[in-house]
Amino acid sequence: MLQLLMLPANAVCDYVGLTNEHERGMMRMLVNMLLCSGFAVMLVFVGWKIFA
Repeated sequence: MLQLLMLPANAVCDYVGLTNEHERGMMRMLVNMLLCSGFAVMLVFVGWKIFA
């Protein structure tokens, strides 16, 4: 399950060519934060349209 959640972030790290584990950790955190934030904004927008 964790591998599935980390797949997009690891793909970005591989594409960029990061090899240092600390740099990969920072990039994974950034990608996951962007994905979760985008998902939350979409949920709020859809909820607003449904319940408004």
